[in-house]
Amino acid sequence: MHISLDSALGQQRRLNSVGESITQIAPDPAAAYSLRSLTGGDPKVVRVRRASDNHEQDFTASDVSSGALQDFVNAQVTAPLDIQALSATGRDGDFLIAKAAYSLRSLGTRQATVTSSGDTAGDTSGKFVCQVRRDSDDALKSFTATEITDGTLLAFTNADYVKYTSDFSAGDNGWGSFDDVTETGNIDGIGGLDDNLRLAIGSATSQHRAFKNSILPVNQKINFSARVFIPSTNSVVDSLGIRDASGSVIIAAGTTPAQDEWVTITASNVTVTNASGQLRIDLQDGGVNNFAGNGSDVIYLREVVITQVTSDGFVKTWYDQSVTTQAGDTATGNHATQATAASQPKIVSAGSLNTDGGLLFDSSEFDLGSSVSLGSAHSIFAVAKTSTARSSTFPNLLTNPTNGRGVGIYSDAITDKAVAASNTDNSFNFSSNTNRKLMSVTSDATNVNGFENGAASSDNARSQSLTTNDFQEIGGGSNFAGTIEEIIVYLSDQTDNRTAIEANIGEAYSIDLPSGVDPGFDQVDGFVETWYDQSGNGRDSTNTTASQQPIIVEAGVFQDGLKFTHTDTTNGKRLFVPRTTADLGTEFALVWVGKVTSSTSTISNILGATRNVVSFATGTVGLSIKSNTGTSYFINEQTTSAREILLQSSVITLNEDSVVFANYDDASVLLSVDGSTSTTTFSSPVLTRAKNLGIMNATGNSTSNYRTQESPTGICREVLVYDTNQTDNRVALETNINNQYNLF
Repeated sequence: MHISLDSALGQQRRLNSVGESITQIAPDPAAAYSLRSLTGGDPKVVRVRRASDNHEQDFTASDVSSGALQDFVNAQVTAPLDIQALSATGRDGDFLIAKAAYSLRSLGTRQATVTSSGDTAGDTSGKFVCQVRRDSDDALKSFTATEITDGTLLAFTNADYVKYTSDFSAGDNGWGSFDDVTETGNIDGIGGLDDNLRLAIGSATSQHRAFKNSILPVNQKINFSARVFIPSTNSVVDSLGIRDASGSVIIAAGTTPAQDEWVTITASNVTVTNASGQLRIDLQDGGVNNFAGNGSDVIYLREVVITQVTSDGFVKTWYDQSVTTQAGDTATGNHATQATAASQPKIVSAGSLNTDGGLLFDSSEFDLGSSVSLGSAHSIFAVAKTSTARSSTFPNLLTNPTNGRGVGIYSDAITDKAVAASNTDNSFNFSSNTNRKLMSVTSDATNVNGFENGAASSDNARSQSLTTNDFQEIGGGSNFAGTIEEIIVYLSDQTDNRTAIEANIGEAYSIDLPSGVDPGFDQVDGFVETWYDQSGNGRDSTNTTASQQPIIVEAGVFQDGLKFTHTDTTNGKRLFVPRTTADLGTEFALVWVGKVTSSTSTISNILGATRNVVSFATGTVGLSIKSNTGTSYFINEQTTSAREILLQSSVITLNEDSVVFANYDDASVLLSVDGSTSTTTFSSPVLTRAKNLGIMNATGNSTSNYRTQESPTGICREVLVYDTNQTDNRVALETNINNQYNLF
């Protein structure tokens, strides 16, 4: 008689129906975990914590497959003033309140609204970040962060300013001459026009020049225009050139206007460089400066106009963006100000924003008014650039000039002098570099720690001894030389929130933070706090200890499963199924899908409560692997020294995914690896252990302990636990899994 293959396999279903899910194939699992849907819907599958700010979020199966989970982990994190404290459900606690916050960017939606004081066009209120003085005419205007980047600030600083307009109606208007030229003003009747300047040459063989001092802006661009009259009666002077005292050309030498008429000569966007602001006019013979004069030739000038078209911009006020209340409606008002023009840091140089960004300090400083008092615990974050190495001179970011204390940033170190006794400094040393850097200092009132670009100093946890802690200046003391882009001060220890603050700052300034917490370079780690149970029984697998949470995104890359690593008993990754060996009963099935990525001769637990080393965990079962041989095991640890094993040799390949299925039916055991089966009967099984089944981790010798050595490194994709015999559904389950992961 013909016997079908299905009959030979004990009537097992070999293929899944179209659209069948795991729970349709094998209903009523005790617990079911995966990043895909096991139910046919779009269930919540995982809760993820991102390392950059420890924020948590739930994700459905479609969120995982669409890339939304990976995008969340790598996302730019919240701006500092908008960061909320950590709670049991993520970053949804109170807002972190800063004592002072200075930046040219907006530090959050909770940026303070402030009212300007002294703006030339009239004071207004807005989310201003700084008040700028343009040095062409000393006009003042306050700007928002957007106005700094969208061109509004440069339009203000580079507004045309008429630096000089000649007036020769009463004389030579302060013009001078040397090299055999005589200047005379108020000359009438030339070409029909009055009030002209006459430049007459003598008879010497020399250059023949006239000048006007202090009418050119230094290192700025100008537009120039003038009217020139050269008589045809001249026998030698037929051309001219105009330049500054450094030789920068305004009107090219050899310029030859038409004679016996007024001719307008112009130049646009010319950069003048001399420090004296002196304009020079060279009278020329055929474009030559040095020639023999005839004692009679002249040229005439009028309507000389010099318009400054670029300017330097200096910051008079760096507005404090912080607020004092949770509502965010009250500005703190610790504004940094500098009324003395010569001491104001620069924001615009020769018509362009500073190339290094931020404010350029060079013998510049801000007054913090009533001072910023730190109190005991405190934290400071700053972005700055300097080439100064640490020495006995302290170019501080924040300074108390009375007692010399402050916080400094150097090319090779950071210091926190504000919290040290006897005016000695807590110094945190780093490799020297002159790049833009993020400095972080945190203090819990007992110890102070320093970080550069997110990396801790090797000499962290310096003892803190409090003295006077108020800061009165930015860039004061021995005068910070370099650029400062941002300073945020907290009157609290922000150790728990440090990476959240640094992540946003690093993203904003393209600072390369350590991989794992760097959203700017898409190198953030994501960890699984909860792997949600899709069985409907509510047996979610949760680990709230951050260091023990499995990895789902590593350095920005989705791991396509949960990655388990085991370095030590404290930081080893672990999850547990809220189901014990004793709960399984006398009929059950265990299914594990994943791969082991490190080779070891140790038998390691992939799903279960086994210890896998004498003394065994009495009364436990589990699926295990010896990765160096590819051997798969189903183990029942019966006593502290005895166990029964069903194994398959050389069936699993290191770094390749497999599905391992075990079914237990009243001591009858079936083990299947990628569809290859073996069976046996345990002679004296013991199933009494009240220890939850571990996922990719081995149990200790108690119900709560964990063993690093027998916990494998690898990736788990899926876990199914049944309290019922699933022999009849094995092939269908394996087929579904294989279709999903292409295992065999």
